Amino acid sequence: MIRLKSLLLEQYRPEMENTRDTRFKSDAEIAAEKKAELEKAKRDLKRLEAKRKKLEQEKAEAKRLEKVRLEKEIQKNKELEAQKKKDKQNLEKEIETERENQRDIWSKEDELKKKKEDELKKKKEDELKKKKEDELKKKKEDELKKKKPGYPPDEDLPTAGLDDNWFGPISATGNGYELRGTDCYGGGHYHARRSGGTRKHAGLDIKSKAGDPVFSPMDCKIKRVYRIYQPGYKQDKCKYLIGVLLEGTGEYLGYVFRIFYVKLASGYKVGQQIKKGDAFAIMQDLENPCYPPCSNGSRMTNHIHWEYYKDKYVKKKDINPVPLIGMKKPN
Repeated sequence: MIRLKSLLLEQYRPEMENTRDTRFKSDAEIAAEKKAELEKAKRDLKRLEAKRKKLEQEKAEAKRLEKVRLEKEIQKNKELEAQKKKDKQNLEKEIETERENQRDIWSKEDELKKKKEDELKKKKEDELKKKKEDELKKKKEDELKKKKPGYPPDEDLPTAGLDDNWFGPISATGNGYELRGTDCYGGGHYHARRSGGTRKHAGLDIKSKAGDPVFSPMDCKIKRVYRIYQPGYKQDKCKYLIGVLLEGTGEYLGYVFRIFYVKLASGYKVGQQIKKGDAFAIMQDLENPCYPPCSNGSRMTNHIHWEYYKDKYVKKKDINPVPLIGMKKPN
């Protein structure tokens, strides 16, 4: 027991020595403690006040930075709007310049077309005049022959008035080569601008009517029938965008034509030999399913697209087919 008591005293002696009885304090000690507490409270208050001022400064700085950022953003937006307006004005100016250039080109092309039409008209009038003179001359010769013995001859005379143009008409409309001209989708003349001027029209557009026969202009072979545009273009919605490739044979060897917007007539197929004047195809209707009315209500003129190549079809190696119209058989 004594041993246990000594052990307990050794264990708790440090705590007992450090323990002070605070039940009886002097006024000086109490005042000192209150003063210390007051000093501590003041220090805490100063720290809180300093912290509050620092937070207010940070808040004010954040507001100032946000205001500067907003002002810069507003200024940037104003500059962007001004640049967009300037770009729009420049684009409108470029478009108007392009339109004026196009109108000048069309005007010159129309003048050239009218000049060629006048020349062709004069040429046809001269041919008609010559034809009448030949007929009159032949009539007189026949009258003289009738007065001679041995008339009539053993063989029939050739029929007068045969078409002496080497290439026959393509279309059943007009003279077979009446140009489409210019409508809301563009011009039908050779090398007219397409896709905003990025490419040229590779052939001539000859007026035709939906359902009319399409004639072969020469002795040839039907080489190929195919879609004329790449997948994903208008052909997905329009089944009439078909092309036929014709390769000349016999005396027409070396002449290669591509004819669009037609389908083969019944009884004709790829690889078949056809003659000049054969109604081998039928004109399709472009005005509604393929090329709907423009915003102004006008429509595309129904036409046959005609391209000319030498020896074989090679992309972008097209030749102006206008000189073939009315051409006489080469010597």
